[in-house]
Amino acid sequence: MVGMALLSAACARERSPHEPPPPRSFSVQTATVATRQLPLLHTGTGSVVSDQRVDIGSRVTAYIRAIEVREGQRVTEGQLLASLDARNIEAVVRTAVAARDQALAAREDAQRDVDDAQTLHGRGAVSASYLRKARLQLQMANEALAAAEAELARVQSERQYVSIRSPIEGVVVARHRRAGDLAVPGAPLLTVESDSVLLFETQVAERAVAAIQIGDAVQVSIDALGASLQGEVQRRVASGDPVTRRFQVKVRLPRAEGLLPGMFGRALFTVGTRPAILVPAEAVVERGGLRGVYVVGDDARVRFRWLRTEDASGQGVTVSAGLDGGERIVVAPPRDMREGDLVAAPAGVS
Repeated sequence: MVGMALLSAACARERSPHEPPPPRSFSVQTATVATRQLPLLHTGTGSVVSDQRVDIGSRVTAYIRAIEVREGQRVTEGQLLASLDARNIEAVVRTAVAARDQALAAREDAQRDVDDAQTLHGRGAVSASYLRKARLQLQMANEALAAAEAELARVQSERQYVSIRSPIEGVVVARHRRAGDLAVPGAPLLTVESDSVLLFETQVAERAVAAIQIGDAVQVSIDALGASLQGEVQRRVASGDPVTRRFQVKVRLPRAEGLLPGMFGRALFTVGTRPAILVPAEAVVERGGLRGVYVVGDDARVRFRWLRTEDASGQGVTVSAGLDGGERIVVAPPRDMREGDLVAAPAGVS
């Protein structure tokens, strides 16, 4: 009978298998979370473009004798790009020279007529009307000579256009004509892009464009480079696309090794601020692919709280749901900390 009583007492002292373990006490650091103002970012995708793209054509009509460059070739300012057949221009120049010489001879003859008419009129041999007509012929000859000289200067100036040179330093991105083709004014022969000043061109939604100002700093990430560049808003087109409701923005980029026109990238514009809660990254615990923190209650007990987080940065992890400002959390909780454990003499930090 006594043995049975002892066995019953022993069983009563045993803990039920469903009874939670007794709480433990941890001396850990805690932090009080606060709501902060974080930058509100807007992402715009786009491409790197050249600030100077030139379609180079001919100012005269002539056959192309040779194109000296190819696509992808770097050219310097003033470098010869193409040569035109100058035979037609030279023939026009010779014709203009002959017309000028003829006008010069006519003026000299008219001058002699005026000299003779003045002498004869002084002797009374010719009338004043005859002298007036001689002077009128001289005036007309002078005007014809001036016109012939102007035409000669014009056709002579066309000689310089048979050698087409690059107006900028850059890269040849397109050849539109070949040797033997007819070059005419208004039709491009080559396209040259300057790579000395590169821009990032993107389209921004109408809800964000008002907050973007000329001179704003912009973070631009270029996929091909695997790096981010610090740019500056250089242009903002005030008229948007009526279909997409988006506005063009161009960001000036710094020089970077390997940066080329046509590369894809993303620009991060700061368009305002938003309230958010930041927690230290070491306070976040992952369980089953979800994130949470240990929140310290007024009774010093910790309770695990699931969180919805956005991103991690150098400032911490941004929490979009699950915490309120003023709550206290455990910083760097031990791996064996459990729900209901106690925080002994917590050290609060802000």
